[in-house]
Amino acid sequence: MKFTTALLMLASLTPLLQANQSKGNPNIIVILGDDIGWGDIGCYGATRIKTPHIDGLARDGLRFTDAHASAAVCTPTRYSTLTGQYSWRRNAPGLNKGVANADSPLLIPTDMETLPKILQQAGYRTGAIGKWHLGFGLSKPDYNQDLRPGPLEIGFDEFFGFPATNDRVPTVYVRDHRVINLDPADPIAYSYEKPPAGSPLSRFVASRNRIGWMSGGKAARWKDEELADTLTHEAVSFIEHNQESPFFLYFAPHDAHAPTIPHQRFKGRTGLGGRADMVEELDWSVGEILRTLDRLKLADETLVIFSSDNGASKAKEQNHRPNGPYRGVKSQLWEGGHRVPFIARWPGYITPGASSSLIGLVDLPATAAAIVSVELSDGAAPDSFNILPDLLGKPNPNPRDHLVVMSGKGDLAILQGPWKYIPDLSVADGWSSWSKKAPHRNATKLIGAGLYNLAEDPGENTNLAGENPETVQRLVTLLDSVQSNPTTRSPRP
Repeated sequence: MKFTTALLMLASLTPLLQANQSKGNPNIIVILGDDIGWGDIGCYGATRIKTPHIDGLARDGLRFTDAHASAAVCTPTRYSTLTGQYSWRRNAPGLNKGVANADSPLLIPTDMETLPKILQQAGYRTGAIGKWHLGFGLSKPDYNQDLRPGPLEIGFDEFFGFPATNDRVPTVYVRDHRVINLDPADPIAYSYEKPPAGSPLSRFVASRNRIGWMSGGKAARWKDEELADTLTHEAVSFIEHNQESPFFLYFAPHDAHAPTIPHQRFKGRTGLGGRADMVEELDWSVGEILRTLDRLKLADETLVIFSSDNGASKAKEQNHRPNGPYRGVKSQLWEGGHRVPFIARWPGYITPGASSSLIGLVDLPATAAAIVSVELSDGAAPDSFNILPDLLGKPNPNPRDHLVVMSGKGDLAILQGPWKYIPDLSVADGWSSWSKKAPHRNATKLIGAGLYNLAEDPGENTNLAGENPETVQRLVTLLDSVQSNPTTRSPRP
């Protein structure tokens, strides 16, 4: 029966895919916002923040309501998005706990079959613009020298961006393998360990305190207020220069990560503070990309995906709830930490509407392979499911049945159907679990395992573990199986 269903599904998709092949594969743009919550976007319920361009993308495309980052923090999610592998399968700093600093070596092995490599194989020009946060080189990178291996060695033809986060040193742009505008007479020095007294290294870099210490590189340093303009200009330029052949753009803006410093023209627009203003700045960036596609008459030939690397860092801003009805914030196992907006527009292929299918950012590599008819090797994208049928509104013979998510501390939870299972509630608050003043901490609630029916209780207020021992055991067994097996990807039909 399953084989018959697969054949029927493939037959229903064949005319669409054959038509696409006849006029060339679509351009693909993935826009991955930073710390954007499920409830930050108008089409997901935001009223105090205005996001007309992202809302327009949803109006003309498909809005997913059950989409998730693979982790509640940025580095592991970005790793999974590009590799199709759960980050916790690799024992590397920043992949199975916390996030990477800018002193990290390249976290993606150069022999992996990545999302950009899959598309390169299909003849795409590939570019990464914005936040990288996945390391450079084979050891601690020297930002005065070539930064290789890096994005270009894992499948990107072009790279422009910054090393880690906008609150970490060094605060410089990198193009391909080199820091740009670096004066050799003013070399960069940096450290994430407190320097001795009298050291020229300082936390006060580019007009404010950062994570880490830095000296030198003054001519190469960015201005926070100009980050969005600079990155958006680079993204638009990439599209313009590659419009004649299929391209893949991975656009990773810094909005709305701390420090929350929007450009002056967005400052104060929401009345909710800098973070909310940066969400509107992000919407402007999306609008510039969409306008470029319209201007170049590429909109009908381009699949555009918008999402976020994890949930918002705040639970409430006046009467605005960045993570919508969901409990928790960035780094936490609660839904607010990892449930994210996900919108896909592909004119002529994706029917506008909404989908409740369970999907993850980890699914992008297998889906891209299906779009361009590239056969994945057995070990490639081991946790990535092909969600092309879900995008096209067709039955999926191998739908994503479950998803594992990770907190900022490296703890795991599992989703299946309406159920969410957290093995240890004492660590559900992620990074806040380390603090005695952790928000929402309650000794009677945060003990033992947690089981929540998200369909009936999206706020994860009622722990049903004691009432549903069979469901708990099923999810315990499933999570153990995922951890013990190197792959969860369904075979191709």
